[in-house]
Amino acid sequence: MRTTLRVLLAAGFLGAGATLGLLGSGCVAVAAASGCDQFKWPIAHEQAALAAAGPLAPGAPLPADAGARLQLVPFAEAKLALAPERPPKFSPSYAGAFSLDAPAAAAVFKVTLSAEAWIDVIQDGKFLKPVAFSGATGCANARKSVKFRIAAEPATLQLTGVGDPDIAIVVSPE
Repeated sequence: MRTTLRVLLAAGFLGAGATLGLLGSGCVAVAAASGCDQFKWPIAHEQAALAAAGPLAPGAPLPADAGARLQLVPFAEAKLALAPERPPKFSPSYAGAFSLDAPAAAAVFKVTLSAEAWIDVIQDGKFLKPVAFSGATGCANARKSVKFRIAAEPATLQLTGVGDPDIAIVVSPE
């Protein structure tokens, strides 16, 4: 009887270990969400805007609710308004600062990017704290979307830690 109990307990522990292994793998899959349906909010509009993004003229402000393709410079050469809240994770990396015209009214805006990057939005010389973040791999044209509450005044948007000198962006109202 004791031997049977030991065998059953051993089998139970092995089964639990296998289950935990599966859960562990599932957790990794959640952390590395894949596909456009893995974003926390719908991004079809932003995805289309990123696909249609045209080049932003040097010195021009980011367009409202339309995609723009940005040319970045090596991080060390970027003229940033403030040092980024998070330094780049790798080298070489690219960066840039871009102006946002004042919105008609304060609101939450989504900053959606085609590739991985760190996003800082600055108003009144201070970083705005993100309201929410979402990202996924394996989504055509979209990699990351961050929501910020932007006041009805001009702002600066900084991108750092970008792996390529070219990235598409759209700043859209929520």
